[in-house]
Amino acid sequence: MNNKLKQIHLHIINSLNEDSYKNDITAKLIPINKKAEAQIKSKESFYVYGMKWMKKVFKIVDPNLTVQALVKDGEYIKKNQLIAKIKGNNRNIIIAERTALNYLQSMSGVYDNCMKYQKKISKTKIKILHTRKTLPLTRLPYGEACLEAGCPAHRKSLSDTILFKENHLRFIHNFQNTINAAKKTGKKVVVEVQTLKFAKYVNRFKVDRILLDNFKPQKIKEVIKCVRKCEIEISGSINLKNINKFAIKGVDFISIGDLTKNIFSKDISLLIV
Repeated sequence: MNNKLKQIHLHIINSLNEDSYKNDITAKLIPINKKAEAQIKSKESFYVYGMKWMKKVFKIVDPNLTVQALVKDGEYIKKNQLIAKIKGNNRNIIIAERTALNYLQSMSGVYDNCMKYQKKISKTKIKILHTRKTLPLTRLPYGEACLEAGCPAHRKSLSDTILFKENHLRFIHNFQNTINAAKKTGKKVVVEVQTLKFAKYVNRFKVDRILLDNFKPQKIKEVIKCVRKCEIEISGSINLKNINKFAIKGVDFISIGDLTKNIFSKDISLLIV
């Protein structure tokens, strides 16, 4: 089992333990039926994601359960479509139900939202990025859903990329020395800027990327004209309603907190048949 699979396995175990899955006091009271069958269905139309996670939940609870996936991750499914069938011990199906659906519903919500953004800028070369604005401990599943939808991470963690934001810059007295030290780490160096003047100044140091935070479209265009030595990323209050205004030629990346911060889980049900 590689490191990623180990992380997923541990994440699911922790989620099941949160639900006290080994002590379902209700399931213990129903007669055992080892030939039970359950169906997972969609109750709305959306892009589905999280099938592998859903299946793994059931298999961890009971390796003898049979899980038949009827759709693939990334597939667009319609309302009332049959997504999967689970066969085996009725108690264990019911025990795993909530955790399995939690992953499938929320990861589908993230993936589906990413696809909506992708369609908005499909005629551009801009890459949409997701951010670290997540509920604690959800970055692994939500980050995977974003990545598979074509929206990689702005940075995965604090150890991934050097990013000097406004609060960091307040403590930097020798900018050139700090940037030189950052470059020596071999990590990508990104600097957040708040003004056109500072963007021009940062451009002189050939950092990897300048992050324009809360810039208006016209100001972004002004920066693009004078910044030639690094990539340009924009962020701040960009959503599905206004993203087209920010899809400006010369912008390389748009980072969007909405992808992982505002989760609208999809309506999915599991019923014993």
